[in-house]
Amino acid sequence: MFLPSSLLSPSLIISQSMVIKPPSHPTYDLTTIIKLALSEDVGDQVANPCILLRKTVPIVSDVTCMATSPNDMEVEAHFLTKEDGIIAGIPLAETIFNEVDPSLKVEWSQKDGDYVHKGLKFGKGHGRAHNIVRAERVVLNFMQRMSGIATQTKAMADAAHPALILETRKTAPGLRLVDKWAGSRIAGIDWWREES
Repeated sequence: MFLPSSLLSPSLIISQSMVIKPPSHPTYDLTTIIKLALSEDVGDQVANPCILLRKTVPIVSDVTCMATSPNDMEVEAHFLTKEDGIIAGIPLAETIFNEVDPSLKVEWSQKDGDYVHKGLKFGKGHGRAHNIVRAERVVLNFMQRMSGIATQTKAMADAAHPALILETRKTAPGLRLVDKWAGSRIAGIDWWREES
């Protein structure tokens, strides 16, 4: 059984609950960010990452996975929380899994914005081992970042109440939309500036 190390552990098929969508932004293309993250993850196995912006990301697997498991091996992966906090990034994770391999099956027992406790198994996925490993590293990078932002934002907002905390434009390059999604939409802070 494959158990990825992560801050979070989502079950991979989202329930009929409300999905928290990213804030809109006129110049931000989430698909491009996902494709760049996937191409960066495979390193020098992709000759020209710029080509990826116009095409589907090629399925290139993890070198260790390719050396240790058959190409057609099916596995089940579980997502586990490593800390208490607010889960964030499930819709983004689903988009990444779908980009890598639309046949991967994912189920989620939690939704964005839910408070989770350390040790909770909150998701699972099933499919080809190579593709799960390929997707899960990028998924975990985004979800850990977003969950950390959502958890800390909510804690600061609760501590400051009744005062309001306003966001800064000091986000990581290329990740402004993802950071604002986690801080404002998921942490429940609806008074962040939307114009930037």
